[in-house]
Amino acid sequence: MNRKHTTLFGILFLLFAVAACGDDDATSTTVADTTAAADEGHAGEVYVVNAGDFAGKEAADWDNAEVVRVELSEFAFTPSNLTFEAGKPYILQLVNVGAVEHELAAEDFFSSVAWRKIETAQSEVKAPFFTEVEVFPGQQVDLYFVPILPTNGEALELLCEIEGHFEAGMFGSVTVTGTAPTSPAPLLAPIEDGPWQTDGADLVAAADWDSMETVTIELSEFTFGPDEIRLTAGQPYRIVFENVGVVKHEATAPELFQHVAFRKVEDASGEYKGPAPLELEVFPGATSEMFIIPQAPGTYQIVCEIEGHFEAGMFGNIIVDA
Repeated sequence: MNRKHTTLFGILFLLFAVAACGDDDATSTTVADTTAAADEGHAGEVYVVNAGDFAGKEAADWDNAEVVRVELSEFAFTPSNLTFEAGKPYILQLVNVGAVEHELAAEDFFSSVAWRKIETAQSEVKAPFFTEVEVFPGQQVDLYFVPILPTNGEALELLCEIEGHFEAGMFGSVTVTGTAPTSPAPLLAPIEDGPWQTDGADLVAAADWDSMETVTIELSEFTFGPDEIRLTAGQPYRIVFENVGVVKHEATAPELFQHVAFRKVEDASGEYKGPAPLELEVFPGATSEMFIIPQAPGTYQIVCEIEGHFEAGMFGNIIVDA
């Protein structure tokens, strides 16, 4: 159930108006006057395409990022009302001090920021943007992002959507102050036109996850084991990435990830959901799981892009059969 405080359409209107006057094939547009665009409103129907320009490892001063701690308990966020400034890097620490699992969902806010990653004690997860973050009892999940679009005094909703938690009072708000960056300008695009399986959420909801198959891939210096796996299109899978090495390793398969229905990534700290995965880094001795339904038959390369790992032979193939 969508319980938005408000949905404003100024940015979305501007986005489509500019696109309509330009290239017929355009699926995104640069908001040249982002301040003026932000003054028109704040919409959750677009996402930041060029997030790396604002939140990349070298794009922001992450050594001096502002750290904000939010405790999750039965049944509250503490603090429950958050304020961020557009253009500044933040590390939002979600700490579950309760006895049950809790979630942070903030649809409009999450899609309007430039994401760097989610990090836990086990892994780092990257996605175009995230939609929900669940934190297990006693665990901490860190969200790295740069707010882009000011809310102009409007409070966007954040809530826990686990059954009964919202009704018990587990909700709050988030406000973004300041002005949107102009150099570079945010490149915005409709979420429905993103480079991922746009009906993925429906496919995930309709799937029989009790029948999912489990595939385990070991990460080591410097191989995937096995370095070739076969999947079947339409079949739900739990892919277990187990790092048996002594350094962190990454698994990314960009072409495959555009053609999967993505349910979540899960590790010992929580669950992380979005439209599609981009990269998954697993720390030494840790395990992280990815839940997907491949859709398009083909042969896709899986690689570790950490410096020197691919060159040392850390790559393989994922074959999706019809």
